[in-house]
Amino acid sequence: MREQSKSLSSEVITLTLDLCFSWLSLRKIIRMCLFKIEVGVTTIYDWIQKYVPLISDYVKTLTPELSNVWHGDEVFVKMKGGKSNKLQKNIAYLWNVMDRRTRFLLASKLSEDRDALGAVMAFKEAIQNAQGIPPEHVFTDSLKAYKQGIGALEIAGKPNHVANCGVGKPQTTNNLIERLNGTLRERIKVQRGWKSKKSQIAVGQRIQYIS
Repeated sequence: MREQSKSLSSEVITLTLDLCFSWLSLRKIIRMCLFKIEVGVTTIYDWIQKYVPLISDYVKTLTPELSNVWHGDEVFVKMKGGKSNKLQKNIAYLWNVMDRRTRFLLASKLSEDRDALGAVMAFKEAIQNAQGIPPEHVFTDSLKAYKQGIGALEIAGKPNHVANCGVGKPQTTNNLIERLNGTLRERIKVQRGWKSKKSQIAVGQRIQYIS
């Protein structure tokens, strides 16, 4: 009986995490699944915080066959207790770095500000997840933080940084990662904001995207 209960719990957790990172809000997951065990929003959030890091540890052991071109871009997210500007309140920034050929999401890093520190953290995570193999070219928009982030990489030789990418510039387009950010914006709307900087949602979204 105990083994059956463990099996049920494992199946419930796996299903819940998959649905969570496939657009559904936590409350909709509860209504949809009609759980045989008592599950609330807080329980599902606790599962995210507990199990996503464990899955992430395994994903970090993988060695993707990457190209020599990466794309970087950032998107704002609603964050409880986040900072405010003239247009938005309670926001943080999610920095994403993606490989061009494989579409492998190398980094998805959350920061309080849209500054050099956020870019540095993102590219350091990208290098780590690429098993230390740097790209030859990195495409970003014109935000100065990207130059600082790429420059902070502790590697032999710096990648060629192609900045100021735009739709009207076919040789320097950043559409690949901008499409990803469009997808993430839709998911973030469903989530209605994140609770804190310690949230594992960004990591979970990255894993779900590359799986």
